[in-house]
Amino acid sequence: MYGFILDNNVTSKSLGLRITKVPNIPTTKRVIDSIDVDGREGSLTLFKGWEDLNFSFSVAVPSQRVWREVLPQILNAATITMTNASSVHFKIKYIEVSGLTQLLSNLYECDLTFTCAPFRYLNNVATINRTSSGTVQGYGNIYSLPKITVYGTGSRTLTINGKAIVLNILNGHLILDSELKECYYGNVAQNQNMTGDFPILNVGSNQVTLGTGITKVEIEPRWRML
Repeated sequence: MYGFILDNNVTSKSLGLRITKVPNIPTTKRVIDSIDVDGREGSLTLFKGWEDLNFSFSVAVPSQRVWREVLPQILNAATITMTNASSVHFKIKYIEVSGLTQLLSNLYECDLTFTCAPFRYLNNVATINRTSSGTVQGYGNIYSLPKITVYGTGSRTLTINGKAIVLNILNGHLILDSELKECYYGNVAQNQNMTGDFPILNVGSNQVTLGTGITKVEIEPRWRML
């Protein structure tokens, strides 16, 4: 039966829900600005980013009581995996829920509309641990924005694909989150202790060089697809 999984462990079946209308999930789209320039053949195109993914589907609900019980789990979910494409998940930004429509005495239906981050993220991706320099193989079909924990003390340099990141590590480690564009320790921002651009990981081979004094890096790669 076609269904979904929230946060990698809550199934639509366990919630008592059944999809009645299969969603059409679009391909990731670029955000492009077209500018007309006098004397230029054709417009000037500027790449600005990626559009959010929006999709919706209908679910059957056995009772209003069940719906009231499961609605908070749906609204608070961070990710969703569709069972017909179980190798990837979507990162949920927010969910809109329609009112219940009664179909039978013991059957209701409502629409769920999801706004998600632009990409499909691979499931079951292991954290990469490195204690020496080497190559990290990238998967998916587009670059990823990893989260990297760098261990060491003092002024240290991490280099990824030839781009150096200088870190002033005061408490044993720093975390670089390329998705959030934040460098931090615990809950404290440490952007002032980072010099360089937040790293990306390409599809294929990535060279990771641990400078002197870096004892380990932990990479959450966040491989993804269009």
